[in-house]
Amino acid sequence: MNGDGSLIRLEGIHKWFGHENHVLRGIDLTVTPGEVLVIIGPSGSGKSTLLRTINVLEEPTTGRVLFRGTELTDVRTDLNRARAQIGMVFQQFNLFPHRTACQNITLALVNVLGMSRADARGRALAHLRQVGLEDKADAHPGHLSGGQQQRVAIARALAMRPKLMLFDEVTSALDPELVKEVLVVMQRLARGGMTLVVVTHEMSFAREVGSRLIFMDEGRVVEEGEPRRVFERPVHPRTRQFLAQVSLDEATSGAENQTNGDAVPAYPPSPA
Repeated sequence: MNGDGSLIRLEGIHKWFGHENHVLRGIDLTVTPGEVLVIIGPSGSGKSTLLRTINVLEEPTTGRVLFRGTELTDVRTDLNRARAQIGMVFQQFNLFPHRTACQNITLALVNVLGMSRADARGRALAHLRQVGLEDKADAHPGHLSGGQQQRVAIARALAMRPKLMLFDEVTSALDPELVKEVLVVMQRLARGGMTLVVVTHEMSFAREVGSRLIFMDEGRVVEEGEPRRVFERPVHPRTRQFLAQVSLDEATSGAENQTNGDAVPAYPPSPA
């Protein structure tokens, strides 16, 4: 744990790509154990770059990243060892197509954690059960839907028993009818006390499941607070503009779906 009780602390993070593309501009951020931090904002605002900076998949140009008291941006730090405690799920599923769902999960357990194949399979089945896919253990990715593949990717990350889970727009590559099954798994993780940092365009999830929300624009954290407060009473003009456009887009999409005879599912709220 960091000295302030946080799990993750980012200090003065700047990220440049080349000489002209200043993607992150002075980010200071903490994430506490059990928190569900949701990051929203327009495309190109730096959300995914910020998320990837947390486990130093993107190395900041300047600034420090500390995880459980260890500075990940220190060249002396064993990043692979630290990253084993940080699970990450991407937009694309990144499953090995020639391996079964179970084998996709056991690979790191055997090769990184040194588990026996029998113990690794037992843990893999437990986490497939956790995401509702134990019956698909021996199926190859090509025989799974996009939503099922993403749930296998979540199970693979969870099997490493991480202290923190990062989700980078994990529903953006899915057909609309498959989105909810992935979000429900993430909601269960949140209810179970897992620390999550989630970049998403799913506003219902951000509002109902997040414990804290930040809105980014042009590489800066423009607004931060309890999700319902931000959605209902945004302070910054840019936040108000963004949420107004999101509401308009959702209303238009909902009307089109109803015209086509499709119900528009509401994301189930978290229990009070």
